[in-house]
Amino acid sequence: MSSNSTLWPNTIHFNETYMNYRIQWNGWPQICAILPWIYILPSFHVICKIFSVYLSANWTRPEPGLNQHVFLVISLSQLTVFIFFLFDWFMVRLPSTGLFTSWCASIDPNHFLKFIFMMAYYTNYCAMIFPFLMPVVRLVVVSFPRNHFKKLTISRLTQGQ
Repeated sequence: MSSNSTLWPNTIHFNETYMNYRIQWNGWPQICAILPWIYILPSFHVICKIFSVYLSANWTRPEPGLNQHVFLVISLSQLTVFIFFLFDWFMVRLPSTGLFTSWCASIDPNHFLKFIFMMAYYTNYCAMIFPFLMPVVRLVVVSFPRNHFKKLTISRLTQGQ
Protein backbone atom coordinates (compact mmCIF):
# COMPACT_ATOMS: atom_id res chain seq x y z
CA MET A 1 0.00 0.00 0.00
CA SER A 2 1.35 3.42 -0.83
CA SER A 3 1.98 6.09 1.76
CA ASN A 4 -0.64 8.47 0.39
CA SER A 5 -2.42 10.45 3.10
CA THR A 6 -5.65 10.48 1.05
CA LEU A 7 -6.08 6.74 1.70
CA TRP A 8 -6.75 7.45 5.38
CA PRO A 9 -8.43 10.86 5.60
CA ASN A 10 -8.77 12.60 8.98
CA THR A 11 -6.31 10.24 10.70
CA ILE A 12 -2.68 10.52 11.74
CA HIS A 13 -1.63 7.90 9.20
CA PHE A 14 0.96 9.30 6.79
CA ASN A 15 0.36 12.83 8.04
CA GLU A 16 3.74 14.61 7.87
CA THR A 17 3.04 16.62 11.04
CA TYR A 18 2.71 13.46 13.10
CA MET A 19 5.45 11.57 11.25
CA ASN A 20 7.97 14.32 12.14
CA TYR A 21 6.89 14.53 15.79
CA ARG A 22 9.76 14.53 18.31
CA ILE A 23 9.18 13.50 21.90
CA GLN A 24 10.08 15.77 24.80
CA TRP A 25 11.19 13.72 27.79
CA ASN A 26 10.54 16.30 30.51
CA GLY A 27 6.76 16.62 30.16
CA TRP A 28 3.95 15.82 32.56
CA PRO A 29 2.68 12.81 30.51
CA GLN A 30 6.12 11.18 30.69
CA ILE A 31 6.19 11.60 34.47
CA CYS A 32 2.67 10.14 34.75
CA ALA A 33 3.74 7.18 32.62
CA ILE A 34 6.81 6.39 34.73
CA LEU A 35 5.36 7.06 38.20
CA PRO A 36 3.11 3.94 38.47
CA TRP A 37 6.07 1.62 37.94
CA ILE A 38 7.51 2.80 41.27
CA TYR A 39 4.73 1.01 43.15
CA ILE A 40 3.87 -1.69 40.60
CA LEU A 41 7.28 -3.37 40.52
CA PRO A 42 7.35 -4.06 44.29
CA SER A 43 3.72 -5.18 44.06
CA PHE A 44 4.61 -7.56 41.23
CA HIS A 45 7.41 -8.97 43.39
CA VAL A 46 4.88 -9.68 46.16
CA ILE A 47 2.49 -11.28 43.63
CA CYS A 48 5.30 -13.58 42.42
CA LYS A 49 6.15 -14.56 46.00
CA ILE A 50 2.51 -15.38 46.80
CA PHE A 51 2.14 -17.40 43.60
CA SER A 52 5.38 -19.30 44.33
CA VAL A 53 4.05 -20.16 47.81
CA TYR A 54 0.87 -21.44 46.18
CA LEU A 55 2.82 -23.59 43.72
CA SER A 56 5.21 -25.00 46.34
CA ALA A 57 2.63 -25.67 49.08
CA ASN A 58 1.70 -29.21 50.04
CA TRP A 59 -2.05 -29.13 49.50
CA THR A 60 -2.52 -32.81 50.36
CA ARG A 61 -1.86 -32.16 54.05
CA PRO A 62 -4.69 -30.05 55.48
CA GLU A 63 -3.72 -27.09 57.63
CA PRO A 64 -6.15 -24.99 59.66
CA GLY A 65 -7.10 -21.76 57.93
CA LEU A 66 -5.47 -22.70 54.64
CA ASN A 67 -7.59 -23.62 51.65
CA GLN A 68 -6.18 -24.27 48.20
CA HIS A 69 -9.10 -22.78 46.30
CA VAL A 70 -9.26 -19.56 48.30
CA PHE A 71 -5.50 -19.13 47.91
CA LEU A 72 -5.77 -19.77 44.16
CA VAL A 73 -8.52 -17.17 43.72
CA ILE A 74 -6.50 -14.59 45.64
CA SER A 75 -3.37 -15.34 43.58
CA LEU A 76 -5.22 -15.22 40.25
CA SER A 77 -6.96 -12.02 41.29
CA GLN A 78 -3.65 -10.30 41.97
CA LEU A 79 -2.12 -11.62 38.76
CA THR A 80 -5.12 -10.49 36.70
CA VAL A 81 -5.04 -7.01 38.21
CA PHE A 82 -1.34 -6.74 37.32
CA ILE A 83 -1.98 -7.85 33.73
CA PHE A 84 -4.86 -5.35 33.54
CA PHE A 85 -2.50 -2.62 34.74
CA LEU A 86 0.00 -3.57 32.06
CA PHE A 87 -2.47 -3.44 29.16
CA ASP A 88 -4.15 -0.33 30.54
CA TRP A 89 -0.73 1.31 30.71
CA PHE A 90 -0.13 0.39 27.05
CA MET A 91 -3.59 1.69 26.12
CA VAL A 92 -3.70 4.96 28.09
CA ARG A 93 -0.39 6.07 29.59
CA LEU A 94 2.11 5.10 26.90
CA PRO A 95 0.29 6.76 23.96
CA SER A 96 -0.04 10.00 25.93
CA THR A 97 3.75 10.26 26.12
CA GLY A 98 4.08 10.58 22.34
CA LEU A 99 6.76 7.91 22.28
CA PHE A 100 5.17 6.02 19.38
CA THR A 101 3.41 8.89 17.60
CA SER A 102 5.76 9.07 14.62
CA TRP A 103 5.87 5.28 14.30
CA CYS A 104 2.05 4.96 14.37
CA ALA A 105 1.76 7.74 11.78
CA SER A 106 4.19 6.04 9.43
CA ILE A 107 2.38 2.65 9.24
CA ASP A 108 -0.95 1.51 7.91
CA PRO A 109 -3.70 0.89 10.47
CA ASN A 110 -3.19 -2.60 11.90
CA HIS A 111 -4.55 -5.04 14.45
CA PHE A 112 -1.80 -4.54 17.05
CA LEU A 113 -3.60 -1.62 18.70
CA LYS A 114 -6.90 -3.50 18.56
CA PHE A 115 -5.24 -6.34 20.47
CA ILE A 116 -4.05 -3.95 23.20
CA PHE A 117 -7.54 -2.48 23.57
CA MET A 118 -9.19 -5.90 23.56
CA MET A 119 -6.83 -7.26 26.22
CA ALA A 120 -7.25 -4.14 28.38
CA TYR A 121 -11.02 -4.54 28.38
CA TYR A 122 -10.86 -8.32 28.79
CA THR A 123 -8.50 -8.17 31.78
CA ASN A 124 -10.59 -5.34 33.25
CA TYR A 125 -13.67 -7.58 33.26
CA CYS A 126 -11.63 -10.51 34.59
CA ALA A 127 -10.35 -8.33 37.42
CA MET A 128 -13.91 -7.22 38.20
CA ILE A 129 -15.22 -10.80 38.47
CA PHE A 130 -12.83 -11.76 41.29
CA PRO A 131 -14.55 -9.69 44.01
CA PHE A 132 -17.67 -11.71 43.19
CA LEU A 133 -15.81 -15.03 42.89
CA MET A 134 -14.01 -14.72 46.23
CA PRO A 135 -17.16 -14.82 48.43
CA VAL A 136 -18.58 -17.62 46.27
CA VAL A 137 -15.46 -19.73 46.84
CA ARG A 138 -15.58 -18.99 50.58
CA LEU A 139 -19.24 -19.96 50.68
CA VAL A 140 -18.48 -23.28 48.95
CA VAL A 141 -15.60 -23.95 51.35
CA VAL A 142 -17.81 -23.29 54.38
CA SER A 143 -20.83 -25.14 52.99
CA PHE A 144 -18.96 -28.20 51.74
CA PRO A 145 -15.80 -28.71 53.81
CA ARG A 146 -13.42 -31.53 52.90
CA ASN A 147 -13.49 -33.00 56.40
CA HIS A 148 -17.26 -32.99 56.79
CA PHE A 149 -17.33 -36.48 58.34
CA LYS A 150 -14.76 -35.43 60.95
CA LYS A 151 -16.79 -32.35 61.91
CA LEU A 152 -19.97 -34.44 62.12
CA THR A 153 -18.27 -36.91 64.48
CA ILE A 154 -16.95 -34.16 66.71
CA SER A 155 -20.38 -32.50 66.91
CA ARG A 156 -21.99 -35.84 67.89
CA LEU A 157 -19.39 -36.38 70.61
CA THR A 158 -19.97 -32.91 72.06
CA GLN A 159 -23.73 -33.46 72.07
CA GLY A 160 -23.34 -36.75 73.97
CA GLN A 161 -24.41 -39.20 71.24
